[in-house]
Amino acid sequence: MSVYIDTSVLVAVIFEESSSVETRNWLRRTSERIIVGDLVRLEFAAVVSRALRARRLDEREALRALASFDEFHADSLSMGHGRGDFELAEWVIREFTTKLSAPDALHLASAKNAGAALATLDARLAEAARAQRVEVELA
Repeated sequence: MSVYIDTSVLVAVIFEESSSVETRNWLRRTSERIIVGDLVRLEFAAVVSRALRARRLDEREALRALASFDEFHADSLSMGHGRGDFELAEWVIREFTTKLSAPDALHLASAKNAGAALATLDARLAEAARAQRVEVELA
């Protein structure tokens, strides 16, 4: 089985956060193939850009973070998001009890449609994934 990782996982891998040690250890242990979706690429770049604008990173650190992401991405399976992913994401959002954002619903839908587990640090996303019978890693 493959594991689709959401942006929270990559942020914890590349930056120092409270969940970084646990997340990096999980990544070292997993033998599953890692999937990085196009949305993760976009969201990670936005995280870095926001950190630069907020002066939590300087330009050199931001470029280093993006290079680390690119290296990670090159060793992973790349995944685009198709019409079926957007349709399932919309259906998940229309189930108002999930309370998911559009990006999180797209992560969930993409993992489900790929037949992959979902690795996330987001408890709400993990709960919604389990409700959709998607295996969850980390959360």
